Amino acid sequence: MMLLSQTVGRPVVSASDAAHIGTVAGLVVDPEGPEGALITAVRLEGVKDGGDVIAWADVHAVGPDAVVVGAPTAARFTSADSSESQNLLGKRLLTELGDTIGTLADVAFDPGSGRIDTLHGSRGDRIAGARLLGVGSYAVVIRAATPDGG
Repeated sequence: MMLLSQTVGRPVVSASDAAHIGTVAGLVVDPEGPEGALITAVRLEGVKDGGDVIAWADVHAVGPDAVVVGAPTAARFTSADSSESQNLLGKRLLTELGDTIGTLADVAFDPGSGRIDTLHGSRGDRIAGARLLGVGSYAVVIRAATPDGG
């Protein structure tokens, strides 16, 4: 598993010619993916030409030193969402019942599939990624825990 906090700030480079495309600014997440919450795109900063978002499908690898995409012109587009709504870290963490359970300290994800494994709360909570319901400009919303802890 990889942490979002370890990924932000990494360079994004092309596999074809090692060209620097930009730097990871954040991730775009779809909480309703077919296999649970999934990363759908990587948001970039420091991009000179083209859009500032690369679809997760165009990411070849997320390594310790860089994020590698297929080509410098990998399907980049301009984010339709405001960048503020996709800055996950530090957002208020709420249940769908409106209970505040801290802030989002980190996100653990599978760098191969983009599946969100765990949300790390500021109070030490480890929340299964399957409980993620949505990400908004104000908060990250999760399903309330069931009595059995799920």
